[in-house]
Amino acid sequence: MDNSQRWRSVRTLAALTFAADVVFTLVCGAAQLWRSDLDSLTAPLSAYLTGPGGEYVRLVYYAMSAGLLSLAIAGFLATPRRNRSALAAVLFGVAAIALPPVAITSLFAHTEYEEGARYLHHLAALTTFLFICFGMPLLTMRWRREPSVSRGSAGVMLAWTAFAWLWVYVIYHGLPSGSMQKILIVLILAWLGWASWQVLRASRAQLD
Repeated sequence: MDNSQRWRSVRTLAALTFAADVVFTLVCGAAQLWRSDLDSLTAPLSAYLTGPGGEYVRLVYYAMSAGLLSLAIAGFLATPRRNRSALAAVLFGVAAIALPPVAITSLFAHTEYEEGARYLHHLAALTTFLFICFGMPLLTMRWRREPSVSRGSAGVMLAWTAFAWLWVYVIYHGLPSGSMQKILIVLILAWLGWASWQVLRASRAQLD
């Protein structure tokens, strides 16, 4: 693969991540409004996977899985070889694999498989959060050494804030769990939007 082919692939993958991020944000944000039966301050996002409109929320989970996998590849290829991190790519790749079971297991509520599905759901959700929140600062700090890939400090702030908030979410239980989880998700979505935009910008510069 020559340089122009590589950057065209990077641009396509980054565009997929950006689109998945936007669609996920819009659909899950809208779900907070159409699900009047749920308290948006206390209900975790997983509560929206079933019930009215649950199929749309599950669909964007699958789209986000594709987006995370795309970022794993695009982020690796967009980074100059001297600062590439295979570990960051693996972290996002594992998160991409772990995310679909979060949605799928919700379909087994009120069945004989509910207990096992609930365990798998929590394990998959925790894996997704952990691997994304470890991958974000790792990739961002590699990019800090490469002005051609990223600019500004917004990504660094988002990555480390999400990393810190993950541990607040896991350890501290003084606030509604649903609200704490959604703050973490918003931070992750903001960073994903930033990261995919940085890669898109870098690919345009390489192809112009």
